[in-house]
Amino acid sequence: MAIPSRQIGWSAEDNLLWQISKQLEQLTNVTAQACTNCTTTTSTTTLPVYKVFTALLTQSGGDDSRSITDGITTIGVSYTIANYVAGDFTIIGAPNNLVGTSFIATGIFPDWGLSFGSQLVFNFGAPVATILENTIGNIWFTYTGVGTYGVESNGLFIIDKSLSIIGTPSEGVQNNNFAGVNFGGDSQFQINVVEPAGVNIDDLLDRTPIEIRVYN
Repeated sequence: MAIPSRQIGWSAEDNLLWQISKQLEQLTNVTAQACTNCTTTTSTTTLPVYKVFTALLTQSGGDDSRSITDGITTIGVSYTIANYVAGDFTIIGAPNNLVGTSFIATGIFPDWGLSFGSQLVFNFGAPVATILENTIGNIWFTYTGVGTYGVESNGLFIIDKSLSIIGTPSEGVQNNNFAGVNFGGDSQFQINVVEPAGVNIDDLLDRTPIEIRVYN
């Protein structure tokens, strides 16, 4: 609405209000002219198309189950809570303190609590993982047989949306050793390390890269 012309006989207050209105009108016009060619931009956040687990695997020895009830843990080793009395294993990577929970240790000082009795079990022959990135969730490794190892989860590997890649094992290029990883269901990938004769073999994974992707 246009501002009317100033009239004779207006009070001082009316004149002041008129001047303020005219100044506001001028400012509005200046702003509008300055933005004649303005464009409005909006930013969007692009979500990752997949979640990923990337690690370097080292494996030595055969089937060798062990347990600990105190002391330190080893980063990269997969543990299972066999018994729980007190303490806290979530500070070293466990998603909870429930009996049967498996996890890769991310620390060396678990809280065993004041009451002895909690127990962790592990297989010395299972691959040890140096985790580079993990956005999938709780993953751990098992020893399932000579040259065969499980990559385990609780249903995180979605069927038809998960894939895996593994690098060549130690001395693989020179000696034709081979490593492969196969989808075994929504809770497992199976790693196989094979020598040229087609026989599975241990002790060949040495910082061997592995990557698992779960697409949205």
